[in-house]
Amino acid sequence: MGIAVTKYSDISTNELVERFCSNEIICPNDPFWNQLLAFNIQIPTNVEEQLMLDSSTEALLQKFLQNNPQTGNLGSLVQVFITRATELLAEPNSDNVMLAWQSYNALFVIRAVTKYLVELVPEYELCKHLDVQGRNVNSPPLSPSQEVTDTQTKSVSGESRVEMLIDALIGLIIDVPITDNTYYLHLECLNTLLVLMSVYMFAGAHGQAQLVETSLIFRTLFQGRYSMHASLLVKTLLTNLSAMLPAPPQFGAQGPGSLLINIASSIWNMLTFSPAARQTIYTNPPVDRHELLERLKKEHPVANQSCLLLLALANHCIHEDNLYRVALLHCEDSQDTSTTTPHRDTNGSITHLTPPRIDMAALHKALCATAGCEHSTLLLYLMLHSCKAYKRHVSNVPHIENLLVPILQVLYNTPDSASHHIYMSLIVLLILTEDDSLIKNVHLIMLKNIPWYTERSISEVSLGGLVVLVLLRALQYNMARVRDKYLHTNCLAAIANMSCEFRNLHPYVAQRLVSLFEILTKRRARLCTEIEGGDINSIDLPHHAEEKTEEIMEHIAVLDEVLRMLLEIINSCLTHQLSNNLNLVYALLHKRQLFQHHAHHHIAQNIEMVIGYFSTRLQRVQEGAGGDLGVTEVLQCIKKGAEQWSSDRLKKFPDLKFRYVEEDRPEEFFTPYVWALINACGNVYWASECARTCDLLA
Repeated sequence: MGIAVTKYSDISTNELVERFCSNEIICPNDPFWNQLLAFNIQIPTNVEEQLMLDSSTEALLQKFLQNNPQTGNLGSLVQVFITRATELLAEPNSDNVMLAWQSYNALFVIRAVTKYLVELVPEYELCKHLDVQGRNVNSPPLSPSQEVTDTQTKSVSGESRVEMLIDALIGLIIDVPITDNTYYLHLECLNTLLVLMSVYMFAGAHGQAQLVETSLIFRTLFQGRYSMHASLLVKTLLTNLSAMLPAPPQFGAQGPGSLLINIASSIWNMLTFSPAARQTIYTNPPVDRHELLERLKKEHPVANQSCLLLLALANHCIHEDNLYRVALLHCEDSQDTSTTTPHRDTNGSITHLTPPRIDMAALHKALCATAGCEHSTLLLYLMLHSCKAYKRHVSNVPHIENLLVPILQVLYNTPDSASHHIYMSLIVLLILTEDDSLIKNVHLIMLKNIPWYTERSISEVSLGGLVVLVLLRALQYNMARVRDKYLHTNCLAAIANMSCEFRNLHPYVAQRLVSLFEILTKRRARLCTEIEGGDINSIDLPHHAEEKTEEIMEHIAVLDEVLRMLLEIINSCLTHQLSNNLNLVYALLHKRQLFQHHAHHHIAQNIEMVIGYFSTRLQRVQEGAGGDLGVTEVLQCIKKGAEQWSSDRLKKFPDLKFRYVEEDRPEEFFTPYVWALINACGNVYWASECARTCDLLA
């Protein structure tokens, strides 16, 4: 390290790094730190680069692990960082490039060493490594009271270095503006907080079952005085996400040279490549969600990591004591001039927390642009489910297609999407369909030539029609391959919520609705025939070449439930919007015999009545014409018949309205899920053992 640009392979032979990891005690005020922190290095941006860095530092870090309990060099480095952070916080708007650069370098080393410790040792040992005070090997042995002081060095205020470090990180994130000179310092602050919190992922491996309750790191964040800054931190993280600032060139990106030349060249790059001139996901939208995630991590890392840190903070200890979650879910629109409402907890008392006021329009734009990413979908879920101000904003937003289309694209690619991402996307869609104004407006928005919808070429379809198409496709895939009750229940609930406002469904949409009903009817009949015939070994059902009778009967029961719901959806549309859905009536007439098999359902009698009414009219027109009618003539006949139709003829059934209800103890699902996302979608890459841990957690 030092003056020249450092390659990962050079670290293992760097004299300054070797001194840091050796048994030499280096005090916080030693000039050594100015030499060590005068380096330029590229942050690992993918797993391969992280593996290169890890392999280059493995031997040195093993030596560090052995020597640091005597030297306390990590604690000294933390103290050096805190000193520089304090100087930055004293003049947060000074944009001091040298101070920001050295603070960033210090934090990069702290983060790399801390990540190594998190992966190898329990949290209490990590805290000891941070707090230990250096002493010579030849020093006389300490008394028990001195040993306690030695292993848990406190500041004058009684804080451990973990607390001091967290305090400095949060202070920098909140108080220092993001500029080209401080961008990567902010990124390292976010990354370091995530690394500290990642002790959660390794708790099981280190035998810490009740980590959140006993962890100093989590107590500091959630129960200490730092949690009182929850509103400001949440506001800052949301603002970072909303701003979607493009990353400037990193220090050292221009190649080797002297320190002054590197700094000058980096500043010149920042001036030359102004934020307005940099490529963003707004100016050049990605082709698909895979490209979106990679570009989000590369081009907007501060926004990406801010989203992940926000999810981590909001999904630990999911109850009223989590002030980060309270602040997130009670944030208000900065454009709303009404008075801020004090937050009341479940007991009715006022919590001393001022809800953050944020630009909901900017946040919504960012969530729309990143909705194809799984962690953005989870944040979107949280905001829609529990943040009244955001849900109110979405209800009034003019271009709802900007939000819905990326979600539909995830569902359209169900075979290639992660199961949790499918579920969360479905829940988001279900919550959106609870909005009466939205389910009306989606049929007024017309979309042309949707490139990712390749099942059939459709030149133009309404947004509402596309929602129905994608949900029907996901439902059919689930029934044929996955057979997940949770998935098909939410698909049907979302379609059912929309059914009373179906308007001018595209012929293909109407055809798919009826054809799915036909496919499932035939499937049910085949299963029943096989059971009655006793030959159950010939049935080709998912997951099993041979299914027992009990399993087949369970599948028939699921089919009955889905078929009944499809009947209710069709009936709801005919009851409320028959005159606006001539193509659906046409599709029903085309498959009129199909519904005779479901006459035992009371709700099917309404559909039979509609089919009978229009069949009679068509027959009379056909007899008068003296031959078969074309499609246009049939539709014209249906249109005239609809004008004279009265829905009073139909039997009344309750309106279909479904609402999403979060299950009890949501943290059992969301906390491990969030850490799986941090591991998969973030800019920090843990050891492979961590990835397996995340898979188990998820």
